[in-house]
Amino acid sequence: MLKIFQRNRRGSNPGSARLGLRQEGDTIVEVLIAIAIVSLILTAAYVISNKNTLAIQGNQERIQAQHLVEAQIEALRAQGGLNTSGDCFGDDGSEQASTNCNTFSQPGSGAVYTVSVSGPVANVYTVKATWAALASKGTANVTMYYRLN
Repeated sequence: MLKIFQRNRRGSNPGSARLGLRQEGDTIVEVLIAIAIVSLILTAAYVISNKNTLAIQGNQERIQAQHLVEAQIEALRAQGGLNTSGDCFGDDGSEQASTNCNTFSQPGSGAVYTVSVSGPVANVYTVKATWAALASKGTANVTMYYRLN
């Protein structure tokens, strides 16, 4: 009985000088495969989140452009039209020359919008906002039409 106890004690001691032929653990190949799989998953997650961020940025830019165009249309409605084609309306609703009010910068966006109001052609005004889209790396625009009754 004493021999069995000593044998178990010696075999379970991690600091013993004699190691068995079968060692448990991961090989370097298994570790490299696991790292590659984790890397692929993290890369895919980054690509998806980056595309979503760009899509959100593009939508925010378009919404801000729509607000600017709608504000011009509301001013057109309130003033009954423009005296000079190419002018636009300032923040206070007064008509301003195109050199004074055609460039708007919205806080938090980084985009600079150029707004133009042209017309009327057959009592229809064309209101257009153009900007250098940060998300799509090109020029984008929003155009709306307003018929003066």
